[in-house]
Amino acid sequence: MGTAVLELEGFGYSYPEGAAVLRDVDLRIEAGQCHCITGPTGSGKTTLALAAAGLLSGGRRAGAARLSGPAASARVGLVLQNPETQLLAGTVGAEVAFALENQCVAPEQMPDRVRAALDAVGLERPLEFEGALLSMGQKYRLLVAAALVMEPRLLVLDEPTAQLDDEGRGELLAVMRRLKGRGVAFLVCEHHPERLAAVTDRRWELGGGGQLRPATLSGPEADGQATPSAGVRVPATSGGADPVVAARGLEGRGVPGERLWGGLELDLNRGQCLALCGPNGSGKTSLLRCLTGFARPARGELRVFGQDPRAADLRGRVGCLYQDPSRQLFESTVREEVAFARRRLGGRPGAVERDVDRVLEECSIAHLAEQSPHKLSYGQAHLVGLASVLVHEPELLLLDDPLAGLDPDRGQALLELLRSRCRERQTAVVWTTHDAGAVPSWVDARALLGEPDREG
Repeated sequence: MGTAVLELEGFGYSYPEGAAVLRDVDLRIEAGQCHCITGPTGSGKTTLALAAAGLLSGGRRAGAARLSGPAASARVGLVLQNPETQLLAGTVGAEVAFALENQCVAPEQMPDRVRAALDAVGLERPLEFEGALLSMGQKYRLLVAAALVMEPRLLVLDEPTAQLDDEGRGELLAVMRRLKGRGVAFLVCEHHPERLAAVTDRRWELGGGGQLRPATLSGPEADGQATPSAGVRVPATSGGADPVVAARGLEGRGVPGERLWGGLELDLNRGQCLALCGPNGSGKTSLLRCLTGFARPARGELRVFGQDPRAADLRGRVGCLYQDPSRQLFESTVREEVAFARRRLGGRPGAVERDVDRVLEECSIAHLAEQSPHKLSYGQAHLVGLASVLVHEPELLLLDDPLAGLDPDRGQALLELLRSRCRERQTAVVWTTHDAGAVPSWVDARALLGEPDREG
């Protein structure tokens, strides 16, 4: 038996004034091992990740949780599912250097260690680049680099493949292989364990009752090779003389000197669905912002409902859910959150309540109706955000990576819900993903956005 880095024995945890989330968890992770935890959305995987990192405070505990080695708490790296909750510094270099500063590393040693960590995750940005300008997937890479720079003995990753494109997943697998060879241990919470099968030693399933059970290692092994981008391919959908979205020669720009996409031609009609596919940083979210009127394309013509898109004019007709649901949630209960927009648009009280109950059922979150949306898992919060934009029956639905944080069953149910909205209610839908393999066959069109072009 090797050296244990983390041991949980009969571990249990309940949040203050809440039911038990974890019960009788036994887990031993040795140096150089990778243990993968899977389980339904909201089953407690993030709580287990926090326990492994020694970051659970308050609440009620049972059993024991031990991190071994000198200064053990300082040798654990944790990257949570939502990068926005962990970013601290204004620039890429400062973010990665933050931990080194806390460890009193000599300033002259920092630049080389910071660049090495960024190179390890394939984040090619200057040290002075603003972190806020990165895509969600790039922010996740940044936080992995910020954890790697500490040379951790245990690295805890919460849903890493949800935020990374194919290239990022390949780079993550390569990093994990190297670090495992050096004795670094991994605890990974993941809805798609087959993506990490090549580096996984033990797989576990966390059930709804908070108990951890051994699971079979299965699924194809990922080879770590990135799928090359094919540039921009946007097949125009056909039919209908009055498209919901029409684009001609559209070009988007990111940071100065960077073209995100160009030459985009599109007609999207009522009852049709477009999937925007592309790697992290390819401009998928930027294109959604143009469709909502919150951003302007660099050139070309864009019409939404036959007009130049302006946010004020689209209120009530367009529903948009961005990648970080926490930025769109502000009410005290899930029910009030979902009802807010419906009431603002003039719904009568009885009709609002009926519509809210219906959409809570459609999104399988009726059991969360009286809970705070701010205390839910990332995946659950995503479903609440979705329900809040579906409830007022938008004519155009824009969803930024809607499958993020959802287990496969919930993800499939969401896709079926989108299909129903398209076909039965004639809603036009645009959704983004960095996983082209997740796009179902019933989608009417697929746009493949490539790597940004850097000029000069």
